[in-house]
Amino acid sequence: MVNEAHSGLKRCVRTRQVGLRILFRAHAAGVRHLAMEALNARFAEKANRTRVVPTLPSGFYLAQEDMRRLIRAALDLGWTLVPYEADTSKMRALFEDTMSRAATNWRDQEQAKNLAAVMDGLGPAGRLLVWCGNGHLRKKPRGNWKPMGAQFWELSGIEPFSIDQTLTVVFKKGGLSRGQPLLERFQKQLEATPGETMGFLREDWKDGRDHKGYDAFIISLHNTLE
Repeated sequence: MVNEAHSGLKRCVRTRQVGLRILFRAHAAGVRHLAMEALNARFAEKANRTRVVPTLPSGFYLAQEDMRRLIRAALDLGWTLVPYEADTSKMRALFEDTMSRAATNWRDQEQAKNLAAVMDGLGPAGRLLVWCGNGHLRKKPRGNWKPMGAQFWELSGIEPFSIDQTLTVVFKKGGLSRGQPLLERFQKQLEATPGETMGFLREDWKDGRDHKGYDAFIISLHNTLE
């Protein structure tokens, strides 16, 4: 599981550029299915059938060129696109406030159920790359929030490998990222790294805190939402 950073229709382009690189690595490892939070069933069916990214008007993640580039690369590699989003019409019927914690937990649960069903269909040898937004791939609950990653693990018995790309992203104008100390620590190393972006495993981050919600992190000097 890999995340992108977004807020509304704004997104950190770097996270999608890294996603494209991960896609090719996953292909070399035998992955042939891409599950995406932003997909709907109609879009995915048409794309899988025609091998062309359907056109959408502006105002959708799937209309943004960097997202379309990621999908186009998957189709060109012969991959199958898999929708797994919760039924938002059902969520609106169940919850007056669709941004409430109860609604969020329900949405994450539905996403986890859908992904577990996908894995059942792929069989024991099945491999799946999951592309989601922000913290949904987290494998441990946080307070009263139970993310999709944690619920998928519980439902399927499959522990996902979760890569967090949002650590150094600045979500609020004029604010700082939660990974600001890492940026300061690795500033020179990042400047010398291609793309000014680098990654590391959880076990290599020894700062005395519990980071077991994720398995790996990607940090970068390119962290704005646009």
